[in-house]
Amino acid sequence: MIEQDQEAGMTPAIPNEEQPLLQPQPTPVVATWSPPRGFLWIQLAIMSNVFLAGFDGTITASTYAVISSEFNAANTASWLTTSYLITSTAFQPLYGRFSDLLGRRACFFTATITFFSGCLGCAMARDVVFLNIMRALTGIGGGGLMTMATIINSDLIPFRNRGMYQAVQNGAYGFGAICGASFGGAIVDTIGWRWCFLVQVPVSLIVLVLGHFVLRFPPKENIEGSEQKGLWHQIDVSGSILLVLALSTQLIGLSLGGNELPWTSIWVILPLVASIVFLAGFITIEANTKAVPLIPLKMLRGLHPVSTQIANVCVGMAAYAFLFTLPLFFQVILMETPTKAGARLAIPSLMTPLGGLIAGIVMSRWGKLAQLVRAGATLMFIGNFLVTFLGFDDSGWKYFAYIIPANLGQGIVYPGILFTFLSAFDHNDHAVSASTVYLIRSLGTVWGVAITSAIVQNTLYSGLPEALSGLIDEIRHSVSAIHDLPADIQMPVRMVYYHGIQLSFAASAVFALIATIASLFTRGKGLERGSEA
Repeated sequence: MIEQDQEAGMTPAIPNEEQPLLQPQPTPVVATWSPPRGFLWIQLAIMSNVFLAGFDGTITASTYAVISSEFNAANTASWLTTSYLITSTAFQPLYGRFSDLLGRRACFFTATITFFSGCLGCAMARDVVFLNIMRALTGIGGGGLMTMATIINSDLIPFRNRGMYQAVQNGAYGFGAICGASFGGAIVDTIGWRWCFLVQVPVSLIVLVLGHFVLRFPPKENIEGSEQKGLWHQIDVSGSILLVLALSTQLIGLSLGGNELPWTSIWVILPLVASIVFLAGFITIEANTKAVPLIPLKMLRGLHPVSTQIANVCVGMAAYAFLFTLPLFFQVILMETPTKAGARLAIPSLMTPLGGLIAGIVMSRWGKLAQLVRAGATLMFIGNFLVTFLGFDDSGWKYFAYIIPANLGQGIVYPGILFTFLSAFDHNDHAVSASTVYLIRSLGTVWGVAITSAIVQNTLYSGLPEALSGLIDEIRHSVSAIHDLPADIQMPVRMVYYHGIQLSFAASAVFALIATIASLFTRGKGLERGSEA
């Protein structure tokens, strides 16, 4: 809690170091609550990071085809997204535990500085390998941007009052996503794709300066003997390593299979088998570790938490399968420039923060958490299903309207799932449970991108006619090469792409359908749960 100023008339906007701003302890029982001193400045700092998280996600999704084509690596374009998602997934839950042990301030700055460094490295990349490494570094920081915002607000705001502020957080993320989708293509077409990463650097610097002044914590009390070694023994390092290895080897197998090598190749089978072994080892570690696990299995006991997390992982798969495939549809099937493709995503993307606002209002006034999850998942299914029917020469309104339900549903279901899960636990477990929600959702995003990318590339590999044998590699490695093909050859190539994209949209609809079915078994208890009630 923020310490309220005891003297009348003494409420400076930015507190000094002598007056600690934030106490990492459970929110006390209060009948009413009002924002504490310096609250708006804190929100500005953490919401700026949330904005960057949304911006980075969509600006990469809308420009990855162009970036990978410049490096002649369009057939492995999914790595630009998944290299970020893998490290983000592994580190998201660590931020929750690190912030409990080492303090919110340290973790906030670690996430922001690492994200800033990764963006700067991406802008300076001269080959696709270094670019992917920097994307992975960005993911280490990016994994903490949303997580730390949620955790800091859980310290500041009573659970029953948190619905609208979570909606604001989702709105900040959605606004960032809108800006990334809208301006990404224009940036690529005008000043170059490197500026997609460079424009994030000054925002991160402003966040660092603002956070330095407004995020003030009291000295950390000794925990378990106060020895640093003791603290590190509480961190699930083994689980983190196994999770990264599992996701990385799985992605290698999916990238190679049917793309560079046949599915029967030993070099495809080995990484896929290894990923299963690593995942089994990860689950074993989580069940037996003496450290605090990344995914506490005790939180996944019972129909309610299991069904919530099944919906969670499938929502992540559906959202990123949709997001990853849609720009490819506009740029390849409709032959649009990145600028125009990004512009198409702008207005529909407004539905995501609108959905978050709707969810915030419903949660604050009526609770209805499980109903929000069901409504959001259903809308995502409808939207992902509709886009499978988009064609080359459809009515213009369809390219606009069919995208809206999925974006609206995403804005509703994300906070719905988070608070449905949090409502099952006491306040002391909210940092870990929030991290668990983000981790499992991120696992879904990795799988969603990897699976749909494999679908598209396998379709291209098997579907391009033999007459194009001399051009196949060029087409698969560079999307822009399609624009240079003769008209009689270009159309068959676009049709093959279209078939692969349709299959990817269908896969995303299946993911959303599973999430909808799972949501029927969730049982949200409303925002009255917790020590503040």
